Order: sequence, then structure tokens, then C-alpha cells
Amino acid sequence: MDDQVAERIRLFEQVRAVPYATDGAHDAESLMVIGRGDCLAKSDFLLRGFLLLGYPARRVRWLYLLPEQPAEVHQLVSRQDVHSAVEVLLAEVWVLVDATHDPALAGAGLTVASWDGWTETLPAYPPLDEIWRPGDGPEPVPNGGRPGPDPAGPGYRVAFNRWLRSVRGAPAR
Repeated sequence: MDDQVAERIRLFEQVRAVPYATDGAHDAESLMVIGRGDCLAKSDFLLRGFLLLGYPARRVRWLYLLPEQPAEVHQLVSRQDVHSAVEVLLAEVWVLVDATHDPALAGAGLTVASWDGWTETLPAYPPLDEIWRPGDGPEPVPNGGRPGPDPAGPGYRVAFNRWLRSVRGAPAR
């Protein structure tokens, strides 16, 4: 494995290792301060990392269904949400790289991607439809940051993050 591939994989693994949580950071700067973050924060950090390494990269987004857990998800009007990840240009091909879920979440059935530094990773959440590239789809906003009532509701977000902590074996707050 050459140094450039190893460097890309190292960046991916560093971002993936940061705990995923929707009650944490929503951008790259806050992610390193808070130490946990949502897909917006993790994809922002990965995007900036690729750009610093000299690779063209862009944020991509798509609609997906929230996981079946916790039980509060079934009280929502809709399980649809928007997920953010990154595409990086390697050998003239745009490659999807999604470092959202940290390894401790694999035991809960969430997709924890691995990456060989060349081919696409599995997405943390499968797209329901097309992938939005820059200029497509709605602007990304953190859960709870949308104007008007939050479709996911604060009760679901609290329960979801409590569930994530329990999967990791951390005490519930």
C-alpha cells in the first residue's frame, strides 16, 4: 500500500472513530471540541481532511429511513431524514466515503463502514432515492435546527442518543 492510500485510510478511520451522536457537534470545529457528532459534523471533518490532503471532495446528501431503534421512532409521523456523507475524486472517479458510525455501533446492527482507500464504502444509511450533490436537494441542517416544529421531535432525539450510549455500554444520561 502506498503512502497516499494509507493517508486516506488513516483520515477515514480517525473520523469514523469519533462517536456518532445527534446531540453533539454539527460541524468539524465543534466535533473536535465536543468529541461526538452527527453526520453533518463527521462529513464536514472528512471533507476538510480530503481537501487538506489535496483531493477534490464534496458533501453529498440523501433521504433515508431512521433506524428501527429506539422504540420512540415508531411515534414519529415519518421516519425519513436527510443523511450527509462525502464523495472524493480518486483516479477521475467520484467515490462515496461514509465514516458516520463508529465501530462500537456495529453490535446494534448499524452499518459501520470500512474503507480500502479506493472503492466506495457502504453508506451508513441506504439512500431512499437519488443522491444530492452540491446544489441539489434542501440545505443540510442539524436535527432540531429546522424552522418550525421538528419532525423528529426532541423526545425521539433524546431517546436515540440514550440508545446509542447504551449500545456503547456508556451510562444513560
